[in-house]
Amino acid sequence: MNLRQLQQKYGIPNRVRFTEGQGGLTRAGLEHASGAQAEIYLHGAHITSWQTAPGCEVLFVSCASHFQDGIPIRGGIPVIFPQFGDGPLPKHGLVRARAWAVARTALGADGVVSIILRLEDDAQTRALWPHPFCLQLTVSLGLVLTLEFTVKNPGSAPFPFQTALHTYFQVADIAQTSLFGLQGTAFEDFLHPGPAVETREVVTFDRETDRIYVNAPDRVVLDDRGNKRKIAIAKSGMNAIVVWNPWIEKSKRLDDFGDDEYRHMVCVETGRMRAPAVLAPGAQWSGQTTFASLPG
Repeated sequence: MNLRQLQQKYGIPNRVRFTEGQGGLTRAGLEHASGAQAEIYLHGAHITSWQTAPGCEVLFVSCASHFQDGIPIRGGIPVIFPQFGDGPLPKHGLVRARAWAVARTALGADGVVSIILRLEDDAQTRALWPHPFCLQLTVSLGLVLTLEFTVKNPGSAPFPFQTALHTYFQVADIAQTSLFGLQGTAFEDFLHPGPAVETREVVTFDRETDRIYVNAPDRVVLDDRGNKRKIAIAKSGMNAIVVWNPWIEKSKRLDDFGDDEYRHMVCVETGRMRAPAVLAPGAQWSGQTTFASLPG
């Protein structure tokens, strides 16, 4: 569908609007009565902006990010499926750089604005991963932002998968940023392999960080002291949290990431990212994450 057709079929006056985004890619804008806004590219079902009612941006998108077909956007909230990280498939799977379709938009009785995006397998995905699938991402904007990701197996054989909402948060200063709620949680450190347990009540950042916390608590809080705000991250149906900041040297190796941008971002990702889930024929899996901005 072109922009005019999308707007005619799925637009909602003053609440949902489809426009041309960077690189000519199609994006949907959501606006809540409170003034909160969200922006979602159909390319990857990728959320690139969430502004709270006072107009404060919560998500980080790199100034060096590509906005073009076939290349993932760097930042925001990428959708990862069916592989997390490196492996036999392209990094982070098959769906970050594919065009998703709009299935529905809605304005709830409570004023929450939502959009549902959908993606199904095709010849290109089956050439890399021989499984039929149907994915659905529901983005709901109210006083909080809620994402629900659903995986369906319409095929005749089970398949294993990993998935994540790879959320990049914008912070004023990584040196004044901390994460609460992971104390006592087992983790694996991608930089220093081997199991360990988080002993700190407050996770802080002074070097490259790349950890997966398995069987993580369902609620953690990111304290962005430089912006005088906290972001509560609450998950359900998802067992893991990844915490990532590339720091100095890795930032220089990323061609779609500014050398100094590590100072102003941190990823706190929710999903199934270690042992794959196995989905039976005809079954479906759903996981949800809600983000709430709190006073600092």
